[in-house]
Amino acid sequence: MRRARNRPGNRKNRARVRTLFSRRGHHHAGQLSEVETLGPLRAYAGGRELILGPPKQRAVFGVLALSTNSVVSRDDLIDRIWGESPPATAAGSLHTYVSGLRRALAGLGDPLPSSGSGYALRLDPGQLDIRAVERLAARARTSRTDQDLSTAVTAFDEALACWRPGSVLSGLPGPFAAEYRTWASDLRLRLLIERAELLLEVDQPRDVVDQLSGHILDNPYHERLRALLMTALRQSGRTADALAQYHALRNLLAEDLGIDPSIELQTLYASLLTDGIGTHPVPARPADPVVATGPVRPAQLPHSIGEFVGRNALVQQVLDAAPAGSADGGGQAGCPRIVMVVGVGGIGKTALAVHCAHLLASAYPDGQLYVNLHGFDPQHPARPPADALGHLLASLNVGKVPADQEGRVALWRSTVRDKRLLIVLDNAESADQVEGLLPGGGPSFTIVTSRNRLSGLAVRYAARRVTLPLFTVEESLKLLSDSIGGARVEGEPSAARRLADLCDHLPLALRIASEQVTAGFQTRIADLVADLEDVRRRLDALQIPDDELASVRSVLSWSYARLDPEAAQAFRTLGLFPGAGIRLEAAAALLDVPPSRAAAVLRSLAAQHLVETTGSSSWMHDLTRIYAEEVSRSGETSASRRQALERLLRWYVRTLARGHEPAGDELPFTLEAEVRRHVPLRFGDRKEFVAWCAQERDTIASLVRAAQRIGCHEQAWQLAYLLFDYFYAAGQVREWADTLRIGLRSAEMAGNRRARAVLFNHLGVAHSRMGQNGGAAQQLRLGLQLAEELGDDVLRTGLLGNLAATLRAAKDYGAALRHARQALDLARRTGSEYHEAGCLDVLCELHAELGEFEESLRHGRAGLIAARRSRNVLLEANILINLGVAEHGLKSAGRALRYFQDTLSLCESSGDHYHEALALFGLAKVHRAGRARKTAHGLATRALLRLKGLDAAETADVTDFLRVLAADPPPVPVADSMRRAG
Repeated sequence: MRRARNRPGNRKNRARVRTLFSRRGHHHAGQLSEVETLGPLRAYAGGRELILGPPKQRAVFGVLALSTNSVVSRDDLIDRIWGESPPATAAGSLHTYVSGLRRALAGLGDPLPSSGSGYALRLDPGQLDIRAVERLAARARTSRTDQDLSTAVTAFDEALACWRPGSVLSGLPGPFAAEYRTWASDLRLRLLIERAELLLEVDQPRDVVDQLSGHILDNPYHERLRALLMTALRQSGRTADALAQYHALRNLLAEDLGIDPSIELQTLYASLLTDGIGTHPVPARPADPVVATGPVRPAQLPHSIGEFVGRNALVQQVLDAAPAGSADGGGQAGCPRIVMVVGVGGIGKTALAVHCAHLLASAYPDGQLYVNLHGFDPQHPARPPADALGHLLASLNVGKVPADQEGRVALWRSTVRDKRLLIVLDNAESADQVEGLLPGGGPSFTIVTSRNRLSGLAVRYAARRVTLPLFTVEESLKLLSDSIGGARVEGEPSAARRLADLCDHLPLALRIASEQVTAGFQTRIADLVADLEDVRRRLDALQIPDDELASVRSVLSWSYARLDPEAAQAFRTLGLFPGAGIRLEAAAALLDVPPSRAAAVLRSLAAQHLVETTGSSSWMHDLTRIYAEEVSRSGETSASRRQALERLLRWYVRTLARGHEPAGDELPFTLEAEVRRHVPLRFGDRKEFVAWCAQERDTIASLVRAAQRIGCHEQAWQLAYLLFDYFYAAGQVREWADTLRIGLRSAEMAGNRRARAVLFNHLGVAHSRMGQNGGAAQQLRLGLQLAEELGDDVLRTGLLGNLAATLRAAKDYGAALRHARQALDLARRTGSEYHEAGCLDVLCELHAELGEFEESLRHGRAGLIAARRSRNVLLEANILINLGVAEHGLKSAGRALRYFQDTLSLCESSGDHYHEALALFGLAKVHRAGRARKTAHGLATRALLRLKGLDAAETADVTDFLRVLAADPPPVPVADSMRRAG
């Protein structure tokens, strides 16, 4: 066989490998052609180097390039660039760096798109140098297996030539770059070792001596490297130098680590002492350094659960993160050898970790290790790292274990350096508890489970986090079917679904519930459901008697017990919040801290998975919230709980009042002084305000009830009042009426007649919107009576105008006209431009309905001017629609269409769904009159969908229109008409 004389990293090989992985000249100038990461970070397009910008911007590019074509979330990017303590400006800086990279990549298509969660770099994997290394290493190993040793040496040389002069990712900040440097250094060392083994097989020991001598200085404890150098020296006739290498290593290990060289090296040393003439084989890679003691290969994984349910995508994430079976640890560059499976207690972290470990076990021939760290355990304290290390070392039959933790860490990492072990560290309390248990390098794979996010591992070691969500409905039902029996679940499908909901789709809760159904605690699924419906007893029901590990309350209590005093109090106080999700600003008011402090506390709770965060909102899962309420009752005084709710109520009142500011109508109450650190939200426009109300609707309705329950009646009726614009424009009318009735009861309890009058006014409008004109008139007359007793002409004006509108809807036109004119006179006397616009609107609609279209236009045009001056978009939209109706009545189709289109534009900018629907209906009528039936049908259908969503009375009118439209005869073609006429 031809002897290979190639040297790793020479200029000829470096030039050749560039053509292998980049073919830079063959790529179109309009795309990335090469990215170098095994040296200073560089990128090329069309033969030119791209200017990637300052260090952190380059670091962003490096992270994205090494995550080729995968979306990297903004949070992960921040963690990987800034580490554990990013500045408050990190998110803004990241946006700036991405913008800078897009400028650098201009003209290359769109290689850096964003998604809702982060960014991805579009890059052909063949253009990344580390991928070339992976391909060449695979080719070398295949050639070696096929006994084509010359080709194998050449491939190893070309792979090693991919490393450029200078430090890997030199000058790039952040933990990801540091981790990648370590990973790339390990990979290069493994390739050098494999090349050395191969050269010794083809009797080229001098090349090996030249190659490895320098690397020994950088890796003084690496026993495999030392064994190969000793063998190469021996084969070169330098036995004395080989013995000197052994003595140097033995002294180093004894002084620094307190251990002896491995059995492999001791055996090699013994053979050197009795060296004779002959050929000495390359030392075989040991399966285990203590094989001479006859150890048992560890296989410590717990039994996997019988039927693992769902989680397919998450299981695949763990399997994908595991290094492949090659000696270099395999996988993609930068791919972590650590996976963190995290989530709330009872979510199934251990089950998933053990399931994945069993699937991977055969790929780790040196054994599988399992340690329960008892991080969140009611029966044991958290396991000290030194104790866990003792267990791990004993599992590998290491005889002499150092007494101190530092010595154990060093021995552990030295022992596992060349082993392929699968390590499961279960139920970790923190990153600090785990850090010393991680291998320092090599092909082993570690799975860590914890309720903690373990951000330290993600930052320092680029560990991949797999966060477990609650089960989907389908997964929950599958678990119930497996546990209870498919026939029983199919026999009570509604009860089974409700049981899954009440268990919050939490696997532990579902398994406890299943056991109760099957063990005779309940005879039917529906019986258990009835028991769980009582929120106060739900946690009592979700436990197995005398088994602390089978209790949702206990599982949550272990996480709660690990909180510091500030976070624990915040958790208790958040239990008072009646909604699903709470904004940061609202949380600051509830907790009585500045927003920056609230954010820190919420992050602390999120790290323990006691709250979940998305954007600017945080929320608790249902069972967690029930537990938080429970500990709030026991851990906080009634006074502190009331004060917290009062702060929250005042914050919501002030925020809703901000949305009311441009409405043109003065508030019927005086706002309390603003607390500087509880600043209400500001809205960019009307649409943003309506959208926020839609998101917060359920929370505010719950707050109205909570305010009444604790006696905060002023805030209860104020919240109900301030929801007018939202409900009128985009809300469910029946829900609106329910909220107003609660507000009315609070106004009555507070003895506030003015509050009762304004809420009667709103309730009258709500009844009218539902088509209940009799009930509407009754509410409005009650309000009028109070306004007259108060002598409040402004309030009387609004009530009279709305009463006129209600009487018009009831077809009592005479009474409607009298009340409308009386209201207009009052509005002009009081000087309220807002109320004048409202009265002119009522008259415009009245005259249009009476067929007096010119009179309708006269009132409507004047009303439109007044509405715009008062900046009330709801009034403006209503008047535009009535003007369109009047123009349509006059057969002025063009002007009618223009008014309706103007309404649609206004509604689009303000989020007004009600007037949008009326405008669509108006357009449909105009198009039907113009014989454009298809267009009319489409517009009316859109209007119907909107009105149904609002539960509005006009739904019936649009339904009738569509029915009549369907019965209309098709339009007659012009030619046929002329023929019949002739």
